[in-house]
Amino acid sequence: MPQRYGGRVALVTGAASGIGRATVLRLLEEGARVAGLDTAPVDTDGELDGELDGVLGVRCDIRDEEAVRAAVDRVAAWGGRLDLVANVAGVASYAHTADVTLAEWDRILAVNLTGTFLVCRAALPHLVAARGAIVNVASLAGVRGWRYSAAYSAAKGGVVALTRSLAVEFAPSGVRVACVCPGSVDTPLKAGLQPVPDPDPRLLEHGRALVDPPVADPAEVAAAIAYLGSAEARFATGAVLRIDGGSGV
Repeated sequence: MPQRYGGRVALVTGAASGIGRATVLRLLEEGARVAGLDTAPVDTDGELDGELDGVLGVRCDIRDEEAVRAAVDRVAAWGGRLDLVANVAGVASYAHTADVTLAEWDRILAVNLTGTFLVCRAALPHLVAARGAIVNVASLAGVRGWRYSAAYSAAKGGVVALTRSLAVEFAPSGVRVACVCPGSVDTPLKAGLQPVPDPDPRLLEHGRALVDPPVADPAEVAAAIAYLGSAEARFATGAVLRIDGGSGV
């Protein structure tokens, strides 16, 4: 395992499960001290809510501006610096667009897009000081049409656009910003999605991966996040990396 993060401090949102948890574990293996933000306890080796074995677990709802600001400042004080932010937290749902309520639209955008923005904004002064990096988790749904996912696609498309905008704005400050766009990943989020009633059969195979099995392991996405956040990815600022098994080809 490469040791690209020795002496570095990383913050990972959505750290309690799925891609977020896999990212915490990957960064720990590569030598980082890691702070995990989530509304649930961060679990790496038993229940964790507080500091243990190089990990700081912080309860935080990333939709809450003041909570985000306090959490990021706590992480920077704990680590003495902040080198990487991985914005992984997200929510999703499937629905016929005509059935999407305004409350559901607002929920999806608040977590996936506004929450990502709030964490980036709070972290950027610390990242400028460290000449660090941001890696946002968008989605294949943010770069191509996706069935029954109007709100989620709009939010993740916004994450892609936010990533590119920040990459341009903060390049002179030495901060790199990139994002990954996973396709189907074996996570609790995916397992919890309810199918839409009466789907159009023509859309059921839309976006299926070309590789077998057609679903990624969270560790595969975490490996890409670790690369994009490292010094090895110096020339990849603004990158939008699809990890989709060829389904977007």
